[in-house]
Amino acid sequence: MSHICKAILFHCMDFRLIDKTREWMRSQGLLGDCDVVALAGASKEIVDGGQVARELLLKQINISCELHKACQVVLVHHSDCGAYKSTYNFSSPAEEKEKQWADMKRAGEIIKESFPEIEIIKVWAQMQDGEGKDVLFQKVD
Repeated sequence: MSHICKAILFHCMDFRLIDKTREWMRSQGLLGDCDVVALAGASKEIVDGGQVARELLLKQINISCELHKACQVVLVHHSDCGAYKSTYNFSSPAEEKEKQWADMKRAGEIIKESFPEIEIIKVWAQMQDGEGKDVLFQKVD
């Protein structure tokens, strides 16, 4: 039996987005083909969680790469994120989005420092409602 998967995916633990995130994963061929890590703020801790948090998350990537031959890291962030709102005082949803996109970019750079061959995929999940029943997923450059 093979224990090989395509990716390791980091997404927020926010319960409102679990169903739609799984639907998106299925549409991308990731459901059942990736290791999944759910954390408040997704990859936020890689950027601003301190050295211990960063090392723990990089260790998860290393384990996924070594044990399951993952060749991609998928970072999924979302609008109206409590982990971000509890840390920052945003003046608008646009400011929150800008900060999260910058953090996804920085997280990708940090990951690449340790895993130069890995592909980083950044995804923004825009909630169209407050319940996570209508969510638009888009890849971020």
